[in-house]
Amino acid sequence: FRSTRPLRIVWSYVRIARVDHWFKNVFMILGIVLALFYEPHLFAWESILPVFLAVASACLVASSNYVVNELLDAPYDRLHPVKKNRPVPSGKVKSSWAWIEWFVLGVVGIALAFMVNGYLGMVAVLFLVSGLLYNVPPIRTKELPYLDVLSEAINNPLRLLLGWFALITES
Repeated sequence: FRSTRPLRIVWSYVRIARVDHWFKNVFMILGIVLALFYEPHLFAWESILPVFLAVASACLVASSNYVVNELLDAPYDRLHPVKKNRPVPSGKVKSSWAWIEWFVLGVVGIALAFMVNGYLGMVAVLFLVSGLLYNVPPIRTKELPYLDVLSEAINNPLRLLLGWFALITES
């Protein structure tokens, strides 16, 4: 029983990063395909590493945004019949550690993007800022009618650009 306790603790932090939502980064594929049509010579083995780093970057930045969402929604989630069982409102994670998780995921995600190129790095920063505008007061667009949908919708074009700039390094 004791040997599973650390795994359960770690699992709670993985859950708030919503790894199961990484599939949304599938929109990067369109950007990658468009880049390959634009520059066919990029269809080469050398393109695998930058694409892998770009996908990893997008996943980490998205997870950073999910963690901040979990942290800032916890007071509301505690009052919800189902969401009260999520890791943050139920007390399965320490907020201080979750804030560190948010920071590390964001910084590592952006650093990976800048390792590929500056354009990818800037789009990764925009992707992170988009999540912050959605979640963080006083703006918190998730609470503003119509703006909530628009600010969520902007993430898919950003993902497309992440795919594009994984391969296109010049404007």
